[in-house]
Amino acid sequence: MGLTTKRIRLLLVDDHEVVRAGLGALLAQHEELEVVGEAGTVAGALETAGRLKPDVVLLDVRLPDGSGFEACRNLHQLTPPVKVIILTAF
Repeated sequence: MGLTTKRIRLLLVDDHEVVRAGLGALLAQHEELEVVGEAGTVAGALETAGRLKPDVVLLDVRLPDGSGFEACRNLHQLTPPVKVIILTAF
């Protein structure tokens, strides 16, 4: 990675800690990616994204306190430049 290359800052949001750990380990193998935070709920995702300003949020569609789709809308209002990738096992 060159000195001027910006790393993509990621926030992982899934209610299963083992999924977040697995995704984090997988993504850590790519030097252009940086996992800057994790959350397990919609509320946690909004708080963490507002504080850390990630470039991309990997977001589970089903969370214990709400829908990933609703969280996506709220994330775009909170941090407009953020990109969201919805994840699901269903």
